[in-house]
Amino acid sequence: MNCRFPHANSTRRLFCFPWAGGGASYYTAWGKHISDDIEVIGVCLPGRETRYQEPCCSDAKQIIDWIVKTIHDEYFDKPFAFFGHSMGALLSFLVALELKQLYNREPDHMFLSGTTALHSPLREARILNVSQMSKSEFIEKLKILGGTPPEFFDNPELMDIFYPSLYADFCMVPQFKYDHKADQPPPLTCPIDFFDGKDDVDHDIEAWKQVTSGTFRFEHMPGGHFFLKDPENMKKLWTFIDLRYSQYML
Repeated sequence: MNCRFPHANSTRRLFCFPWAGGGASYYTAWGKHISDDIEVIGVCLPGRETRYQEPCCSDAKQIIDWIVKTIHDEYFDKPFAFFGHSMGALLSFLVALELKQLYNREPDHMFLSGTTALHSPLREARILNVSQMSKSEFIEKLKILGGTPPEFFDNPELMDIFYPSLYADFCMVPQFKYDHKADQPPPLTCPIDFFDGKDDVDHDIEAWKQVTSGTFRFEHMPGGHFFLKDPENMKKLWTFIDLRYSQYML
């Protein structure tokens, strides 16, 4: 867990989960620009950034168990919310489910973006089975997805650095499973805000509504899959999170 701007007097925390191949560094600025009352903590997975000396991990259960244990052991003293984009949205959802199951506690708010809920039929059609792809085929898929700097593909040294974490994450995502039971209450009760890029592929918003009995709100943002990298969109996200997280804590 990385916290670039600790706020010792904050009353709550926001855990930010990375997209596939991503790290905690993108969320560094969030801790500086979101309210001082919210301490922002980036979830850093093995094999990248401050954990670069560790081997990458493609075992979903191992990753989820580590995050759940860390939050429980070190961060249960204050209310907390989750933000996750793409793979990070799915990972944060599964972490929330396990926290609820093990400790009867869930995030006070979830902010998700850029992907379809795990139980949607639409999701099955879009899963990339990278274990059956060659390296060149996988790289072509990354180019189509977008969001990866062009120099990554042209620089062998960068490729050597970032390819293992990208590959590990894309191997992990198909392991994410959630058995939604329509005849039972939703597994979560917290409010969920979902964000999506207008130019991204369609995502199953209705399926996300089904996982909580709490308030659900949807915001369309200008841009594609990585709309949140745009500076103006980033500012909008900070405002949304600050206002809505505060609203539901009253």
